[in-house]
Amino acid sequence: MQDVYLSLGSNIGNRELYLHKASEMLGNDPQILIDKVADFYETSPVGGVKQRSFINTAVKIATNDEPLQLLDKIHQIEADLQRVRTVHWGPRTVDIDIIFFGTQETQIDKLTIPHPEAFNRLFVLIPIKQIMDHDSPYYAKVTQKIDQFPDKDQLIAKSNHPDSYKESIKRSVTNLLSTIGEDPNRPGLLETPDRVARMYGEIFASTGLDDFQDYKLFDDPNKDSKMVMIKNIPFYSMCEHHMMPFWGKVNVGYLPKNGKIIGLSKIPRLVDFVSHKLSLQEKITDDIVSQMNKILAPQGVAVVVDARHMCVEMRGVKKTGSITRTTKFSGIFEENSALRHEFLQSL
Repeated sequence: MQDVYLSLGSNIGNRELYLHKASEMLGNDPQILIDKVADFYETSPVGGVKQRSFINTAVKIATNDEPLQLLDKIHQIEADLQRVRTVHWGPRTVDIDIIFFGTQETQIDKLTIPHPEAFNRLFVLIPIKQIMDHDSPYYAKVTQKIDQFPDKDQLIAKSNHPDSYKESIKRSVTNLLSTIGEDPNRPGLLETPDRVARMYGEIFASTGLDDFQDYKLFDDPNKDSKMVMIKNIPFYSMCEHHMMPFWGKVNVGYLPKNGKIIGLSKIPRLVDFVSHKLSLQEKITDDIVSQMNKILAPQGVAVVVDARHMCVEMRGVKKTGSITRTTKFSGIFEENSALRHEFLQSL
């Protein structure tokens, strides 16, 4: 088996969670053995792109895979974790690079080993040095490059929360319980911080993600003149003003263009995607239209959302059972009142 050093980074959403998931997915492969994982480091972005700081780490693995086989597996893990990067050095949920692959030196179209940035980036060098064997042929050069690095060229510091975002949430919930006058150690509350952390991982799963990826398009030239509609799609979200739930039903219609249609099950998944983050009903309505236009480029999209809000019912005006409706039309639905009326009447 070859010893391989990987560099991992994330700066979207639950950064630590994405890195933990990526390491776990690597270790689940029968041809990959996780040997060591470095601490997590908060690092400044490079490349002049204005964005959030990264969390970086390094992983040492042993594998029987050839470099290109391993690269294909890495690309699949990145895709499964919804990695999208539209510009070089830009933001992404996770980025995994092969830095060293045994003593191999490779330069082909898809892969260069050692990685071309291996000795130029502190966020690569420092985590790798932490887990690198001292007898590695690269150890002396890694150490030398770190020592020679210009001061303040790149900012890097060990993360305050290396355990993962889950532990940070648990600590915060414990502090919140104490602040409101509760005893976090009483029997009914002992497991509450863990429950909340797991819940947040689920209901905020889309935080930081801008583009829906889980869809499949089909060609059907006969559909251009027929409206496609799905009614009463249930959704649950959390209001960004009070962090209280709002929930209801979404109705989506679109008129295809050039025979392009989307799998019907993907529209409810799109609704889940846009709602699994702190948001507003108005924004969810806009986001569904925006994503449908981006994915399909149809003749038009129509969305109606009806929802109840706990920030209205449980606090403030306390108006139980009140419904808020938001609507959004684009393309032909905005231009053609008859088609818009047909959509609204079908509700």
